[in-house]
Amino acid sequence: MGPSGHHRTKLATSRPESRMMSASQILWVDLRVQRKGPGLHRFLAEKWPVFCAEEGHLIEKVGKIAPILLCFEYDYPDIHGLSLLQQVRQRFPSLPVIMVTEQHSEALAVWALRNRLWDYLVKPLSRQELLNSAESSLFARQGQLGEREITRIPSPVPVDLRLNTRQRKSTLAACSFIEKHCHEKIAEKEVASLCGMTPCTFSRVFKKEHGITFRDYLIRYRIRKAQRLLKNPGVSVQDVAYTVGFRDPSYFTRMFRKLVGMSPSLYKERFSSHP
Repeated sequence: MGPSGHHRTKLATSRPESRMMSASQILWVDLRVQRKGPGLHRFLAEKWPVFCAEEGHLIEKVGKIAPILLCFEYDYPDIHGLSLLQQVRQRFPSLPVIMVTEQHSEALAVWALRNRLWDYLVKPLSRQELLNSAESSLFARQGQLGEREITRIPSPVPVDLRLNTRQRKSTLAACSFIEKHCHEKIAEKEVASLCGMTPCTFSRVFKKEHGITFRDYLIRYRIRKAQRLLKNPGVSVQDVAYTVGFRDPSYFTRMFRKLVGMSPSLYKERFSSHP
């Protein structure tokens, strides 16, 4: 489980102690790396007793508390935090689990689906969205719906998240922003502000953490996404270029050829999946 000696479990209740052991508790696990504000558990605490915990000895805590719902809150999930969720999910397969995350990717969403989580929610998140998700999971559990129980080996942690470590966290907000907005015009100044840095500091830190400049990272991300889209025989090269954020098709072709070793048209011809 969680590393002993490094993280001491902290428990807190959002309701008085006398009500903590009621039959309708929710267990909220806060695995945020950067805790800039209060956790979202405060929304659920308006309707249910909420028991908050960190990662240490979590399986034992779940067994002792016997919650009706388990919520994991992340900002930038890493391999340890996701493996912890998997372990709890395997040990308590009938317990509905909601995952709330700031960083979002297709790989992470698929991972959540394969691990049969009740819901996968991406911040920013409204109070009502979270309440609706919790209420639907509790309604289903009361009806004893077990279709989301795990019946197979859990899916491995996505490769692109295995680099997310607590030592390398200061520019993860920039990577998350790219994943959500790569089709838009992205100014480095704007992304630097999201990371709480000046453009100069951001440029230096980003290159140190990723080994390339932010601009090069953005271009490579867009080209990788373009490669996936070009495997669809029903799309055109120009449409793909616009979809991944290139407004100049000739520049897209030039960058694609530089990074992939062939033109996007040739790549599409070779690798698109035909019926």
